[in-house]
Amino acid sequence: MFSSSLIPLAVLAISISQVNAWTDPFFVIQHGPDIITSRIDPVISPGGISSHVHSIVGSSSFKPTYTYENSISGKCTTANIAIDHSNYWIPQLYRKRDDGQFDLVKMNRANTYYLMRRGSQNEQVYDFPPGFRMVAGNPSRTTYNASNYADKAISYVCLGVNGAPESGEFPKQSCPNDLRAQVFFPNCWDGVNNWLPNSAHVHYPLSQGYNSGGPCPASHPKRILSVFFEFHFTDRFTYKDGARVWATGDDVGYSLHGDFTMGWPKGFLPKIFPYGQTCAVDFSLENCPPLKPLMTTNGSACRPDDGFQIVNEDIGTNNPIAKLPGNNPVWGRSGAKKPDPNYKETASFTTSTISVPAGWTKLGCLAEPKGSRALTGASMTDQTMTPTKCINFCSSKGFSLAGVEWSVECYCANTPSKTTLSAINNNLACNMPCNGLDYSAGYCGGSSLLTVYQKSGYSNSISASKASSSTSSSKAASAASKATSTTNKVTSSSKATSTTSKATSTTRKVTSTTAKLTSTAKTTSTSKAPTSSAKSTLNAKVATSSAKTSSTVASTSTAKLAGHKRRTGH
Repeated sequence: MFSSSLIPLAVLAISISQVNAWTDPFFVIQHGPDIITSRIDPVISPGGISSHVHSIVGSSSFKPTYTYENSISGKCTTANIAIDHSNYWIPQLYRKRDDGQFDLVKMNRANTYYLMRRGSQNEQVYDFPPGFRMVAGNPSRTTYNASNYADKAISYVCLGVNGAPESGEFPKQSCPNDLRAQVFFPNCWDGVNNWLPNSAHVHYPLSQGYNSGGPCPASHPKRILSVFFEFHFTDRFTYKDGARVWATGDDVGYSLHGDFTMGWPKGFLPKIFPYGQTCAVDFSLENCPPLKPLMTTNGSACRPDDGFQIVNEDIGTNNPIAKLPGNNPVWGRSGAKKPDPNYKETASFTTSTISVPAGWTKLGCLAEPKGSRALTGASMTDQTMTPTKCINFCSSKGFSLAGVEWSVECYCANTPSKTTLSAINNNLACNMPCNGLDYSAGYCGGSSLLTVYQKSGYSNSISASKASSSTSSSKAASAASKATSTTNKVTSSSKATSTTSKATSTTRKVTSTTAKLTSTAKTTSTSKAPTSSAKSTLNAKVATSSAKTSSTVASTSTAKLAGHKRRTGH
């Protein structure tokens, strides 16, 4: 049985919508693009293939079976806090075409909130124990009950539409600045179990709202932090009723659900509790002393650990698919849920590796020199680009260096121009999926970033570039190690500089009529992420809190780990 000591707080009591609450910690972790998109769910389907595709953010060590030890051992995280190795996921969104096929709609960013909701100023709050996991929502739900907290905790916001109400199902209009899918988890715990089927070890408050500090039931007496997250999906389409479809087959939106697996260093979160209002910082993590030294700009650069597993099937990354993966015919507006009773699972796991021709070695991520090219010997573009295609092309031209960029581009040379291989830095965001490989199976550079390969026998500063990568890795490891020590003096090589957080993210193909090259979106982000995140959902309209007002994101906006701008030329 897990036990936790009382976390005392002396903070000001104020009234929020007739609910007693205090200015307790409230902070938002931002994430770059998903780490893996696949039919994997270590909570509901541990060790097996999930019933539907998920979009997952968090620790790079995500696997079909969850263990706390595996999560915290990940080499990186999509989060902008270097030690948050939790994983968070929801179903993947698809769009049903007029011809009956489905386009995958890429998630472009996610925000995960941590809020303290207490019923009284002196109520104990408990840390998540290692191994803790929970689910909110139901992938098979077909109705909506406004008096049921479990139903109300699942919602949507249509960004870019003035006055658009929060809803319990897909909005009945297009959302030009993103469809935001929201999940609020229970904050009452039985104090004993890290997991029970149907997430029975956790419970919503008995009254005052699903997102409140209302009384916990006697069966779940211990208060835990409230976890809330929102996943953003590009939704700039002409609205058509029933076109949005979750990977579950649901075209109404009732089946949205979320999973959370604990991946914070043991004992770290309680260090934030005593700061109270000081750490009620919303997105401005640099203003919370325990979090400031752990901020990182590298969340968008995080990629799965070597040898990660995905389900060996076409999920629609690079092309439309005839049916949703798994046994998921469309249901909801389209009729009752009728899975095939004779369905037999034929998909299997595969260890994802990128095939590289013999005699070639991957060096890492290299930034293009400003206004120029690093590899100028030869080039080509291929809408089914893979590292192997690029290497074979460069090799045929007699070059010893090959670099893939922007998912479809290939460049060759024998020596870099206006840069050196010692500038290779694997903390850069070479995270654009290769157009010729299924999502998560491999990456082909980024925005003005090359994934570089070299032919064996050519030194050209290989050792220097490896040293650069090693230095970056060792600095990150140092930061994580110091964060788990008994002192609060944590230093991180990826410390953010004040309030600026730069990242890059991409939006993959979202419409069948757009060419792959022009459907990939480039982001350069320098300002804070939209803070429109479900203020009505959180009921956190506190005059003394730092909760921001709602805002929308135009396609050309800039935001921390967010915002998208079309590539105009290269």
